[in-house]
Amino acid sequence: MHRAGPGNVPPDLESLEGNTDMTVRSMHLKLIGAAGAAALVIGALASPALAATSTASATYTCSTPLGDAHPSATYDVASAPTKMAAGQPLGTTATFTLDPGTTALAASLGWTKFNGTIKTSPSASRAGLSLKFPKTTLGNGAGGSTVANATGSTIAGTKVGPFTFVLGDLGDVVLTGYAADGSKVGSVEFPTAGSFGRCINDVGTTTLMSGATAVTTEIVKDSTKTKVTAAYSAKKDVAKGTAKVVSRFGLKPTGKVSFTLKKGTKKIATKAAKLNKKGVARVLFKGVKKSGKYSITAKYAGNSSLKRSSGRDTFTVK
Repeated sequence: MHRAGPGNVPPDLESLEGNTDMTVRSMHLKLIGAAGAAALVIGALASPALAATSTASATYTCSTPLGDAHPSATYDVASAPTKMAAGQPLGTTATFTLDPGTTALAASLGWTKFNGTIKTSPSASRAGLSLKFPKTTLGNGAGGSTVANATGSTIAGTKVGPFTFVLGDLGDVVLTGYAADGSKVGSVEFPTAGSFGRCINDVGTTTLMSGATAVTTEIVKDSTKTKVTAAYSAKKDVAKGTAKVVSRFGLKPTGKVSFTLKKGTKKIATKAAKLNKKGVARVLFKGVKKSGKYSITAKYAGNSSLKRSSGRDTFTVK
């Protein structure tokens, strides 16, 4: 293995007699550069990305119209830092095993392969999951079972304060089947209203462990960004303000946005609107007629999991 060298060996101090400060400073910079390069090499060796040091194993029961399915899973999760933002993901690999009965059930639908996703929203007390399955051949495991490897994230909880990584039921599970010729032959989703339910953790909850120790962290609020769009209708004398709020790690923002209309530096009006499910809030300011340059500022107040943020846009009335 190549090791970073110490750089040029400095001359004996006696030989520097008569040299300028520039010479000494140049030699000092060379020494710092060599030490920095060595530190980078050591750091790269000592800190591999997404070291999978936490594990959990769970079994589930998924109710279907054709009978219950019994998958099991083993999760390998990257080491959690001491502090995490609400909704922050940790790199995860997971191995799911479908029992022989479930494998036979899928084969009876004409499936020879399948792929899919799992989306489980985090909560105040439970971690979430966001996993993706590549195409997997049915019956590839021992005794007619199926083994599917998934990649994605385990997601930190939403409540600020101490948090223990606990996995509960699976959320939205979507699997798509493929026939032998590669064509799609239908899909299943758990849960589907009026048809069948979600995949329930057989023992209720499963704690993510690092050896014999439960994985814990401190949850802090996640940051947000508020993008504002101001539009003006001269025909109706109406200014429309639209705010789109997004969080850094994808938690859906909730709460209200306060909009302020100004003409130059003079405040004209203030209105508030509630964010919809897409994180968007809108208001209308009527009777905007006087010529000049206007601005609309939107301030998101934040919530128990997300920090506040603001944005601004302008328009001109001629």
